[in-house]
Amino acid sequence: MRPMLPVPGDLPVEGAWSYEVDWAGVRLLADVDQGVLTLWTADGEDVTARFPEFAGLVDAVADGLLDGEAVMLDGGSPSADALGERLAVSDAGKARALARERPAVFMVYDVMRLYGVPLDPRPLEERRATLARLDLSRSTRIQVSPAYDDGPALLAGVVAQRLSGVVAKRRGTPYRAGESGGDWVRVDARRSAGAPPAAPVPPVSSAVTAAGAPPRRPRHARRERTPQHDTLF
Repeated sequence: MRPMLPVPGDLPVEGAWSYEVDWAGVRLLADVDQGVLTLWTADGEDVTARFPEFAGLVDAVADGLLDGEAVMLDGGSPSADALGERLAVSDAGKARALARERPAVFMVYDVMRLYGVPLDPRPLEERRATLARLDLSRSTRIQVSPAYDDGPALLAGVVAQRLSGVVAKRRGTPYRAGESGGDWVRVDARRSAGAPPAAPVPPVSSAVTAAGAPPRRPRHARRERTPQHDTLF
């Protein structure tokens, strides 16, 4: 399955949207089938052996399909150079050594299948609610990417900290492979660099400094409300 791809654009504020940090990592689909993990890039390349630190995902999800990004850090911020070095590794032993020295973090932001149940037709907020119920903290290098409902405040924080940008996702929409048709919008922070922050903003990048640590959020950027459901699905 191909991932759902955002389109570039300005920050949407009209209507119901959820906002996340664009981590500038490598997009990965994590497919767990009968306890076996396979990691696919957006181009369909199998990179499972290059990220051995994500193997613990099978302890939290025995069967599922997750969408997210692998992120490497340099001084607390995502590093494209470090990520490129990891992706260039072809030897599994060297990948394991690099994972011990400088582990990546898998920032998960969607779930399309869980225990044989297809979730891609469900609305975004239902998929996020299901994702929140998974005990991903059992895997030390796996973390759910936080979502916010105040896009301008998040964008201000991203600009102030020189991160890549923001991805806005329209609530109520299903997960579709390929182009999102504008339901997902990637906002480049460089285009918004001239806009001053509306309020002091604590480090957004601290969300990936240690897997499992509670992510911090920009002041006045309320966390996405998780709907309550009686069952997992």
